[in-house]
Amino acid sequence: MNRTRVLSTLITTVALPLLVLVTLSCVDDVSMAAQPSQTDADNQKAQAKTPPTDVEALAGQVKELQKQLAALQARTSETPRIIAAGTATFALGKVQDNATFVRVKLNADVTARLGDDYIVLLTTRVPTGRFPLYVPYWRKAKDGFDVTLASVTLGPDGTVSYLFKTDKTFPIDWIVVKK
Repeated sequence: MNRTRVLSTLITTVALPLLVLVTLSCVDDVSMAAQPSQTDADNQKAQAKTPPTDVEALAGQVKELQKQLAALQARTSETPRIIAAGTATFALGKVQDNATFVRVKLNADVTARLGDDYIVLLTTRVPTGRFPLYVPYWRKAKDGFDVTLASVTLGPDGTVSYLFKTDKTFPIDWIVVKK
């Protein structure tokens, strides 16, 4: 008997204020919705108040934009060209010191223009499920360019040897492109 009195008192003290709050919030929403919104006539009046635009000024802007568009199209037609491409295979030794490199040989004309007119793009192929521990870098050489795989975990003048089995060969795709 006591339990039912406590529950009914609790329900009355909690449910009644909640019911009042919900009712008040609904009344506020209804009053906000009842306010009139702008009609199409009001929108047309607001647009009529804006000053008329100068047709000659717009025509000048269109001509300027057409000139800029023609200049951009002329620049994009000069796309970078692929000069040479291939794959170099880098083999790791027992100790990695970020000094080992693989030489990629190119003809003398391409080698002479490396760094000035041509750049080299490198991509390592990481085996599935493995993490790329090495980043490829290139530098110009007498008869081409050298590719070095640098360990991202190795400090300057440091060496690292691996106790666990790691991949020993890394294919590195390279492309020489015109800037």
